[in-house]
Amino acid sequence: MKIKVYALQFTRELNYNKTLEKAKNLLKEAESPDFALIGGEFSVNESINTNPYPALTDLATTFNCNIVAPVNANVNRFPNSKQKGFSSMHVFNRKGKVVAIQDKYHFYWKERPWFRQGKEVKVFEIEGIKIGLMRGLDVLYPDYSQQLKEAEVIFYSTMAIDNMMLDLAKTRTLENQCYFIMSSFIGPYVGMTFIGNAAILESNFVITKGMRIVNQTKVLQYTTGEGIIQGELDIDYIRKIKREYPLNEL
Repeated sequence: MKIKVYALQFTRELNYNKTLEKAKNLLKEAESPDFALIGGEFSVNESINTNPYPALTDLATTFNCNIVAPVNANVNRFPNSKQKGFSSMHVFNRKGKVVAIQDKYHFYWKERPWFRQGKEVKVFEIEGIKIGLMRGLDVLYPDYSQQLKEAEVIFYSTMAIDNMMLDLAKTRTLENQCYFIMSSFIGPYVGMTFIGNAAILESNFVITKGMRIVNQTKVLQYTTGEGIIQGELDIDYIRKIKREYPLNEL
C-alpha cells in the first residue's frame, strides 16, 4: 500500500481568511493527495471569532483529501478566560467529517492559562492506516511518543525557531519505526521568528554484514521555505520493519 502525503508551509498572515487562501492555493498544486498537513498555528487568532470547522471541511471535500490541521478551541470552539480550551490536532476525512482529535499534553507557560491538558494519547485508523498526531512540545517527551508506537504515520504540527524540533522528530521517527510528517509556519509571532522546517521523514533500516541492523532517519523531503512538499509513503515497508525488527525486543 502506498499513499501520497503533502505538508503545507507558509508565512503566517494576521488575517485568517488570507491564511486560508494560502492553504487553498498550495493544495491546488497537490496531485491526488491522500493526506495533507497544514502545519504551524493555522488557527491562531481565528477561533476567538470564527469556527474553523467549516473551512477545514471545505478543504477536505474540495480536494478529496484527509486534512490534518491544528485547531485551538474549547468545547464550544471559542477559547476564553472563563473556560480553558483544548489545543488539538484534527483530521477531517475526504467527506469533511472529523475522524480524529488528539489534544495536546505539554504547554509553554504562556499557553497554560488558556488550555487544558489532554487525557488520552490515541492511534487512529484512517483508510486502513494507523495514524498518530502530535503537536508542539509533545515531541520532547519520549513517554508521550511511545504511546504512538503502533502508528505507521505520525503527523506533527509545531512552531520552529531553530532545528531542535526537527532533530527530535528524526529521533521519534526511529523510535516509532514510522513515517513522520511535520510542518511549522514562517515569520514573526509572539516576539519570535519561526523558520518552517517542513519535512517528510522515514525510518530507514539496513542489515549489514557483522551487524544485526543499522538504522537512521531518511529525509524524503525538506524545506524551510514557503510551499508544499510531497512524499509517497510505502506503508507495507513500515509494516515489515515493525514486524521483523521490533525495537522493544529483549
